[in-house]
Amino acid sequence: MSHPSSTRRVPVARVLLWTLLLLVALIALWWFFLRDDPEGDDGGSQGGGMPSPAVAAVTAQQGDFPVTLSALGTVRSLSSVAIRPRVEGELVSVDFEEGQRVDKDQVLAHIDDRTYQAQLAQANAELTQNQAQLATAREDLKRYENLSRANNVSRQDVETQRQLVQQYQGAVEASRANIQSARVQLDYTTVRAPAGGIIGLRNVDPGNIVATGDENPIATLTSLAPISVVFSLPGQYLSRVRDSMAQERMTVSVMDGHTGETLATGELTSIDSAINTDTGTVRLRARMDNHDEQLFPNAFVNVELTLTKLNNVVIVPETAIQNSESGNQVYVVDDEETVHQRSVEVGASDDLHAVIDAGLDVGERVVVDGVDRLRDGARVNVVSNHLPGESDDTDDTPPAGEATNEGQLRSTDDPAGEGDRSS
Repeated sequence: MSHPSSTRRVPVARVLLWTLLLLVALIALWWFFLRDDPEGDDGGSQGGGMPSPAVAAVTAQQGDFPVTLSALGTVRSLSSVAIRPRVEGELVSVDFEEGQRVDKDQVLAHIDDRTYQAQLAQANAELTQNQAQLATAREDLKRYENLSRANNVSRQDVETQRQLVQQYQGAVEASRANIQSARVQLDYTTVRAPAGGIIGLRNVDPGNIVATGDENPIATLTSLAPISVVFSLPGQYLSRVRDSMAQERMTVSVMDGHTGETLATGELTSIDSAINTDTGTVRLRARMDNHDEQLFPNAFVNVELTLTKLNNVVIVPETAIQNSESGNQVYVVDDEETVHQRSVEVGASDDLHAVIDAGLDVGERVVVDGVDRLRDGARVNVVSNHLPGESDDTDDTPPAGEATNEGQLRSTDDPAGEGDRSS
């Protein structure tokens, strides 16, 4: 037996449920799309009551753009000397403080010199003896020559005496050389700085016997100013670096690896004679003045070599460039707050800025934030003329030339997408 009342209640419940869901959906649509825009009276909304997308736009600038190659470098001292003894003896004193700045020829240590004083005295005594023998031999030679003229002495005796004089002359010269050697050895007992720099930690304490064959030096003297930075670049850039180096001075900047702060700026001075076959890179050396001693030997630093400088080019923020299958594009904002999608040719770029070779003029505004909500011909609301995170008090774009590349040099002779950063 059927129950008509039960079968009628089920459709009514479903209808009520669907009606309620439809109302909720309509309210949601009204809330998100159809409710009045507070700025609609000011012309900020598009047709159909849709609000204009809020974007940030920056004006394209003209200026100089440095093209740089980035690498990881190591700070190397131009003069690092291991202070070793040149004679054997007891280390009497150490006359420096660890980490002290020393000048050239400054006394660093003393070695017991009594043995070498005695050797010098002995050499002087030998010289005195040989000089006396030489004087006696010369007097005898004069007498022999006088007697020879009177035929009282044979010519053979005269020649023998003359050779004896020459023998004593050689002995005198040898004694003088021994004195010079003894003085040098004595001078080595005073250890002096061969150059100016910073003295390192002491490896030997006074009272120990030191010798020329010791494994550890007394200390190491390192020069900090000037100083050099050695870094490597891919071999594919060797010819371009050599050409630029032959034409003008190439600037090298050294940045702190943690803060990105520029520590020093110098000049590229030399290129290694061969490419490393294992890594395919070539080593280069740059010289830094380092007067403030920001660079310290064996420290790892980020290096940027200015390969060339593009003069009077159009520069826009990197975030304005949109990549697609058809190429690079930007959204240009006209005077009526309408955006137009435009294809551009991008030259060199870095993490912050890009050079536009074609497709954009200086002074045109490009969208740098809010691009994902745009389409060609759409009306926009430009709420900022700065990059995201920049204050309104700052300029739209840093002065051209202050930005540096992070190895994103785009050129026709390099593989697409290949960076300049060496490993």
